[in-house]
Amino acid sequence: MFVGDRGLGIGSRLKGHLKYGENWKPVKNSLFTPVLVTIEHNSFQTCLFCYKKLTHPVDAMTNKKGEKRLKTTLGSFVCLNPLCLSVISGEATKRRDTMSAMAIGLSGLANLFFFGVTFPEFDPSISQSKTEMFNKNATDFLNKKRGS
Repeated sequence: MFVGDRGLGIGSRLKGHLKYGENWKPVKNSLFTPVLVTIEHNSFQTCLFCYKKLTHPVDAMTNKKGEKRLKTTLGSFVCLNPLCLSVISGEATKRRDTMSAMAIGLSGLANLFFFGVTFPEFDPSISQSKTEMFNKNATDFLNKKRGS
């Protein structure tokens, strides 16, 4: 089971006060299944098909006075990249929770298979060396699978 690190509240602040999170959820789940805490940075803001930034969908609404205004839908995201596979297939709008859970799982699998290196899009401290290490480990993993 993969658990994102943001929900643990480690080192985060709420309105100027420290939030003391505990790891009770991973500990509780680890009684029954192995648990891996993964990086959750940008997990719900990144399209998993093209790795570009997602935006909230915006609708034009008319109020009772007849004035038009824009309303943002906060529970979902839309990919605006015209070359993205999800946009081409007509499935550009995604639910926030589903996208985040899928990204956490993908980040956890990459972390597990590529020996502690995650996708550069999900890494809060991105660098050229980390990106090259990810590409090298991913290529080695694929070549190892093809060779056997």
